[in-house]
Amino acid sequence: MGLRIQNNIAAMNAHKNLQISDSAMSKSLQRLSSGYRINNAADDAAGLAISQGFRADIASFKVASRNTSEASAMLQVAEGGMDQIGNMLTRLKELATQAASANVGSSERTKINAEATALTSEIDRIANSTKYGSTALLTGTFGASQTGALGAAAVANHVTGIVDDSADNVSYDFVDSGAGSIATSVKVTALGAGVTEGTYTISQTAAGIIKIVNSSGTVSESYSGALTGDTLTFANLGITITVTGSTLDVAVGFSAGAAATTLTLNRTGLTSLNISQAKAGTYNITQTAAGVIGVTNSAGTASQLLSFQSSDTTLDFNVLGISFKLGAGFSNTTMELNGMQMTVAANTSAAGNVFQVGAQNNSDNQISLAIGGVRTASLGLTGLDLSTATGAQTALDTIDSAVSTLSGLRGDVGASMNRLSYAAANLATTIENTQAAESVIRDVDMASEMTDFTKNQILLQAGTAMLAQANMAPQGILSLLK
Repeated sequence: MGLRIQNNIAAMNAHKNLQISDSAMSKSLQRLSSGYRINNAADDAAGLAISQGFRADIASFKVASRNTSEASAMLQVAEGGMDQIGNMLTRLKELATQAASANVGSSERTKINAEATALTSEIDRIANSTKYGSTALLTGTFGASQTGALGAAAVANHVTGIVDDSADNVSYDFVDSGAGSIATSVKVTALGAGVTEGTYTISQTAAGIIKIVNSSGTVSESYSGALTGDTLTFANLGITITVTGSTLDVAVGFSAGAAATTLTLNRTGLTSLNISQAKAGTYNITQTAAGVIGVTNSAGTASQLLSFQSSDTTLDFNVLGISFKLGAGFSNTTMELNGMQMTVAANTSAAGNVFQVGAQNNSDNQISLAIGGVRTASLGLTGLDLSTATGAQTALDTIDSAVSTLSGLRGDVGASMNRLSYAAANLATTIENTQAAESVIRDVDMASEMTDFTKNQILLQAGTAMLAQANMAPQGILSLLK
């Protein structure tokens, strides 16, 4: 073989193999110390991407499992309240049976009725106070969304209403200043972006022709066409009026000449109306002083007064479950909100409150739950009277109906609890199997890796020794130089 000094090929080869063994040794140490086969993207790019997706799903499944547990706990709270209400209905049935019998006198029935009244009050108290956190469970609002509408208070010889122009709620008021009569078959149905507040004069100048003039008299516009059951669009003024009825003159009462109808538009400034926690019914808004707005239910049994400093403020009437924002169109001086009304009704098409029990945003990964109301009004117990034998006998049927209603609602809660328990069990299995799949991809096989580590350790030691021998080989050339 050739004897060379400048390049020791044997040593270079030994060094290369030593580097390979050292790199493999470092990789084995990293895997054995971390427990993972994939510690960075270079180890297995595809495997890392797949296992990272599994990790995200596993984390989501664990939270979903907690969601099902908390939902089940919430239903247990609701069921506990229903249980006590059921006990009170049983007691009411006993009292009604006792009061319905002729062996009980009027004075005894008075005492029985007093206890019955106390029990119905307690039913409402429990229904109103049974909450999970701050969420009421037994008032009928859980899972049953509300719909709300703002309107103007009814006034004789006026047609009032509200138009929502997406940025503000505008109130309108039709008033016939002449001998004609305004009917409810006329309303403002749309407003243009540039419509201005103020009073407009509307008159029927000729058969089939309606003219509208702004308050300053500087802008006027006429509409001609089939007026009955039609939509009158005044594009320049940005006002659309819908007319219904058999004939325009009778149904609407637009008068001609001096006896013209006026239309007043005012921006209320009320936006972002939220009535999700409000009870069904009508609520009146009052503003009799700057910086103070009150809301009262139609029965006058609940009200709340709030003070504010400026517009662009959200007012939360938490006692009534109502909130809204005072937008840029709100005026603290003209007080257009005074006399406005809100109508709240249950949305019967609502599917319920949604609980996330999976990792995806679709109906298969969600469970919707609703809990019916069990207040006396919902159970049909309002007006229960055991002070007379006739009233007590009628109450027997009423209480039976309430027991049946409560039992049905309680059964629904039980069915939901069972459904959640199955969902929780499925999630536990899913978490286990997904974790196993992720482990197969990402975790290291310790036995196999220890075998590789031992091999690399021996190779590293042998490579170090052979590199030393290779470095010594060129010294034989010195013997040629003697």
